[in-house]
Amino acid sequence: MEFPSKKRQWINMKKTLVALLVASAATSVNAAEVFKADDVSVDFYGQLRQSVKFTDGENKNGDNIDPKIDQGSSRVGVNVVYNAVEEGLDVIGKVEYRVDEDWELRQHYIGMSTEYGVMTYGKHSPLYDDVYGAIYAYEYDLAPYIKDGGLDSNFWQTSAIKYQLDLDNSWIKAQYNLAENNSNPELFELYVGTSYDALSLHIGGASMSDKTSGDVDSTYFEATAEYALDKGVVGFTYAYNKDKDNVAKTKSESDGFHLGAKYEVASKTSLYGGAQFINGKKEAADVTNLYLGAEYMFAKWARTYVEYNFNDTDGKSDVNNLAIGARVYW
Repeated sequence: MEFPSKKRQWINMKKTLVALLVASAATSVNAAEVFKADDVSVDFYGQLRQSVKFTDGENKNGDNIDPKIDQGSSRVGVNVVYNAVEEGLDVIGKVEYRVDEDWELRQHYIGMSTEYGVMTYGKHSPLYDDVYGAIYAYEYDLAPYIKDGGLDSNFWQTSAIKYQLDLDNSWIKAQYNLAENNSNPELFELYVGTSYDALSLHIGGASMSDKTSGDVDSTYFEATAEYALDKGVVGFTYAYNKDKDNVAKTKSESDGFHLGAKYEVASKTSLYGGAQFINGKKEAADVTNLYLGAEYMFAKWARTYVEYNFNDTDGKSDVNNLAIGARVYW
């Protein structure tokens, strides 16, 4: 479709965006491509997550915890791709918000894509959460990086430069978050991956120096192997973590072993489960975390699940958890 001028093209694109955002409240599953012309496309995407959670754990006052409804990390966003050069230079951008009462900005970046890779800069999610490992739970998994540790406490990278390159059966991803006179944690990440038939491998890690309000150094390393089955996957991840507080003179260090699997047992129905063992050193606790779940996929864009979890953390009472949830993607 051709437009008589760039000004008219921009006006029509704004009208289309407004119309889609209004319509998405009722027909969000079908909303995907907002605008498309010869040299530009705009896509509206999102995830709606909802679950009911039950636990026999107690709060800090020793009271039983009531069941609760959790919306998880529901989010909406817009992707923009502009074909600047026909020979293969695209200008790309993304803006993404968390769906809650505060509508927190999750990601906001711009960049370019060529045959030599994709380079973007702005606010990004960290690679250590994108390259997650062989962990298949919806609700009760232990992240391979330390919960509430240095990396987890500084999750969003507000001044990041990200590069990724996809080859025939291999890939590389790297990200650097600028310290900006110690107003941000300085973070560097590098991961590489490859696949051979049914076997997929990736390895990498992150190094962070946080001097925003103290002096904390964090080190993370992971290695993952996954094997694709006829109707499922089985995988294993090893993760090493270390947080060193140079002011308080404390150190938390651990080795993590994460074994998981997922298998389709009937049409649109899969079982999944995993065992996670954290061998804590210094101030870190030993943790055993087990999860088992069943998933039913109505379609590629909708699913529901039930998930059980058992957690044994040194120094705390054992906890049993149960979640019933659903997700919609578009």
